[in-house]
Amino acid sequence: MSARQRPTDVSLALTDLAALQALSQGNISALGILYDRYRAAVSSFVRRATNDASDAEDIVHATFMTAAKAAATFDGRQSCRPWLVSIAARLLHRRQRGLSRWARALRELTVRERGRHTDPHRQLSARDEVQRLSVALERLSDAKRIVLLLAESEGLSSQEIAEALRVPVGTVWTRLHHARSDLRRYLDRKDES
Repeated sequence: MSARQRPTDVSLALTDLAALQALSQGNISALGILYDRYRAAVSSFVRRATNDASDAEDIVHATFMTAAKAAATFDGRQSCRPWLVSIAARLLHRRQRGLSRWARALRELTVRERGRHTDPHRQLSARDEVQRLSVALERLSDAKRIVLLLAESEGLSSQEIAEALRVPVGTVWTRLHHARSDLRRYLDRKDES
């Protein structure tokens, strides 16, 4: 095995926990390993939350810098992806740039469907539904919207969301229940779109 292959082999074999332990001990190269593994996942979450590409990259960068500082607090689970996404969620929550960015991110979903050949009437209907959902999400409070996105888009458990936002799990359940209820109520109002 050549010397050029060893760093790759080591980085592939290094678990998230081992990388975070190394990072907490000052080994900054471990941050590169985690960045390579999870940048796309964190970036995907952040891009759904904001439509400003430069802002998204800033948040992704800040997420990994925050993770480097907080490496010693990692709880040891198999994957640090939920932990990193939760850091990004806290950073997004702190920024609170306004509800319009959430709406723009949802509108991007319609752009991704361009390559598919579908009935134009169905496409218009789908765009209308995305618009209605966008408007309904805008009406949710930041706290409810973030919990809903972490649960529905990122697939985080209530416990993971509670840890990410540093709130009791009961608060997550309450926010999630009210977010879903409010969203249903807003979407049921056909005259508001």
